[in-house]
Amino acid sequence: MALAGDLYFSGGTVLLDHGGGLFTQYMHLSRVDVKDGDVVTKGTVVGLAGATGRVTGPHLHWGARWNGARVNPEALLALPARPAPGLH
Repeated sequence: MALAGDLYFSGGTVLLDHGGGLFTQYMHLSRVDVKDGDVVTKGTVVGLAGATGRVTGPHLHWGARWNGARVNPEALLALPARPAPGLH
């Protein structure tokens, strides 16, 4: 977990650090269910989609960055899953 909180533009926001320079972003959440420092595993609910921050309607803004470059998070779903070291 890199960050969990309420930010001005993105509202309820969760940033997950997956290691290897990969971060995923979940923004405009109506409820954030994790806190800074939590270990998030498959199936963990990080929050609920909403309309917080500067938006015109409820939705989930889902993003990803790899080494600082924006990437399509949907493309990550096609990658093979690998367990994190020490979390087998």
